[in-house]
Amino acid sequence: MRAGSLFVWAVLLPAMLPALAHAEIYKWKDKDGTTRYSDVPPPSNIKNESMGKKIPKALPPAAAAPVEGAAAPASGKGGDAAAKGGAPLTKEEAAAKRAQEAEAQKKADAVKQAELKYRQESCAAARKNQAMFGNGGRMMTTDDKGERRYMGDEEISKGKADAQRDVEKFCD
Repeated sequence: MRAGSLFVWAVLLPAMLPALAHAEIYKWKDKDGTTRYSDVPPPSNIKNESMGKKIPKALPPAAAAPVEGAAAPASGKGGDAAAKGGAPLTKEEAAAKRAQEAEAQKKADAVKQAELKYRQESCAAARKNQAMFGNGGRMMTTDDKGERRYMGDEEISKGKADAQRDVEKFCD
């Protein structure tokens, strides 16, 4: 029995260490005014400052496996363990869950910002095309060989319609 439990610890401990090494460091002041540093986020009512992440030099394959339930939404105190009939989450587990949710929120915000930037750039290009096709006159394009070619009335009207469609799609 002792050899079996020793084997389990010998396998689990190295697998858990990289997960601990990725912890984000938080800095905050407690109610006594003492500055605290921790890899566990403080309660949500305390203003904190992220000091960055500790990143190990190399990750073993076990650390690359996704954490099950990491993107699950919070269902209040006690979390998923209490909903499944298990014991309520410990402070460390709750803090880890809050940290995972905060990281997921950061990623979602970054995606939203990238999408907003793409929409703004596309809107500007669509308005520029709409103005160009709306000015009228003779228009030309460059073909694959680099030679200029004047556009016909059908191509110009198609370009106007495409530009209008893009303005409606990308601009609010």
